[in-house]
Amino acid sequence: MPYAICRVAKIKTAQAGAAKTAHNYRQRETPNADTERKPLNREYINTAERNYWELATERIQEAGAKVRHDSVRGVEVLLTASPEAFKRQADGSPNDWHGSEWAEANIAFLKAQFGEKNVVSCTLHQDELTPHFHAVVVPITEDGRLSAKDRFNPKTLRQLQTDYAEAMKPFGMERGVEHSRAKHEVMRHVYGAQERSRGELATLTKPEPATRLSIEGPSGLDLVNLSKWRAEQEARLNAELARQLAAANERASKAASIAQDSAGAKDREKTLARQLASVEGTKTKQIQVRKDVEGGFTRALVKVAQGEALPANVLEYAHQVRAGIMAEAEKHVQQALKGPIRQACDLTAQLKKLPGYTYREDAATKQGELRHTATGSRFELAELKPGGVPMKEAYDLAVQRTA
Repeated sequence: MPYAICRVAKIKTAQAGAAKTAHNYRQRETPNADTERKPLNREYINTAERNYWELATERIQEAGAKVRHDSVRGVEVLLTASPEAFKRQADGSPNDWHGSEWAEANIAFLKAQFGEKNVVSCTLHQDELTPHFHAVVVPITEDGRLSAKDRFNPKTLRQLQTDYAEAMKPFGMERGVEHSRAKHEVMRHVYGAQERSRGELATLTKPEPATRLSIEGPSGLDLVNLSKWRAEQEARLNAELARQLAAANERASKAASIAQDSAGAKDREKTLARQLASVEGTKTKQIQVRKDVEGGFTRALVKVAQGEALPANVLEYAHQVRAGIMAEAEKHVQQALKGPIRQACDLTAQLKKLPGYTYREDAATKQGELRHTATGSRFELAELKPGGVPMKEAYDLAVQRTA
């Protein structure tokens, strides 16, 4: 399946803005562009082909945004797809994508993603190998600030890739591998300059030795009907030429497919390997942490068995755990006190229902106690302060509220 491709480049200076303007409007020589196809290029917004830097400056002034000396005033967004997405005509010539649903979807995506007023230029190039859009976006945030950092950072760029792929799904395109480190690989797809898989390509692109074609001389019988003999020889030669042409086309098709796919495939392989290494590294760390905890726990038990005092750090950790569970218990008790409480048995009934706790009363003292089943932490009701209020006071308030 073809890949939806989206890349961005900041326009940091007036000189950079002028250079991109000249390049995109073919105001200077562009070696990789076909001059005969230049009329197929289209500008959808900046039809006067004005300087990008000037357009960005005007939009910033219109928005009332502040500009620092190092502010990025514009960002060029390139939208395209891997070459196989763009089918050609029967004779091999490229189609005109201006006015197509694909072109309209790209323009709509840009305006919806960045705000219509912030897209100051949108150019469709069809004079290069693969059709693509160059759009210039002024990075103004929803609250009116000029901030390329907020609009174009690693997080938002990942989401941009996802959103663009989603917008291109109707055209049979999909997203590339997430978290890939490739920055400029897309231009290799755009210009067809893949340099990978040289071994495979070398085999397919190695010139085949020419097959010598010969015409057999006419026999004595053929001399009787030379026109028939000539027709038979032409048919034989044409059949052999057709076979050689078909073989050459098949080899060329395979070579083109490898050239298109190898860059993305190897990048995906590297990305997945890196992600796997990250997962394995995390798992190793978790195993080590677990071993450390288990080792510390074992040492603590041995010390207790030998009548020794527990290490200070173990005691501190235990106190922290108990304090956290105590705060949780106080929240549960506070919630229980919100019900109708007329006498102590009403509260007791609620406490016996608390998830993760058991409630018991000391037969001698009649003091209630909550026990956290997972850790064994025990709390006398008298030491709890639900809502920051001493237990007895909180109970009395609940009884008064019920009455």
